[in-house]
Amino acid sequence: MKKVAVITGGSSGLGYALSEILGKQGYSIIIMARNQEKITKAVASLKALNITAKGISCDITDENALLNAFNQIKGEYQHVDYLILNAGVVTTKLLSEYKNTKELKQDLEIDLMGTILSAYQFLPLLKEGSKLLMISSGFGLMGAAGYSMYCAAKAGIVNFGESLRRELLNKNINVYVACPGDMDTPQFHEEVKNAPAWMKKETPRKLMKTAVVAEKIIKQAKGSKKYLIVPSGDVNMLVVLSKILPRKFRDSLLDGMFPRP
Repeated sequence: MKKVAVITGGSSGLGYALSEILGKQGYSIIIMARNQEKITKAVASLKALNITAKGISCDITDENALLNAFNQIKGEYQHVDYLILNAGVVTTKLLSEYKNTKELKQDLEIDLMGTILSAYQFLPLLKEGSKLLMISSGFGLMGAAGYSMYCAAKAGIVNFGESLRRELLNKNINVYVACPGDMDTPQFHEEVKNAPAWMKKETPRKLMKTAVVAEKIIKQAKGSKKYLIVPSGDVNMLVVLSKILPRKFRDSLLDGMFPRP
């Protein structure tokens, strides 16, 4: 039976790069995203590489849409071997600049609750030997001015993933959370475009190619002993500093590295 991989937010950026790698490894790829036009383009690109692929239009914050996607995948494939929860957004605003609570909740609802709802919905299709990979961020390991809601959501994914990993250990379902740094994606360029002026004064950020990040993530997502994957050098340095420096020195160093309003 051919292995099946489901990737949310798989129509572009890191999600698409992960889809391409797994497709070349022999997985049947199911891309889930909101924009049907982007889904169609992504699926066509995968098929041009002789990868078996299809797309499902789905808003991961919509429980009915998730249930419909689940029923469709269950009916056609009966199982999922690799579930990648990658869909997300990023907002760059100070907490005081949000216009209302609905806007305030957007990153939390899409990045965190969308990930949790997707994991909950598709968990019954994961069997022994399956993998569940959630995409957090380097900002899931620290807080940065202008990213309060995004950092909160991504930190939630890190801890949610660790909890889920322990829940599924005895079922031999491996859970991973990846925390990449800045990548050359449409979302990153949109983020920079919409960033406030004070944030743009920072030192130019080094961007990694999504294909490189995806390759590192897939290579590290093996076994059950490691769940946190750090594919970027700058984020790995953050992890190291957090381990060896007292918190006040670590915070002082980061205060000087990141812009403030």
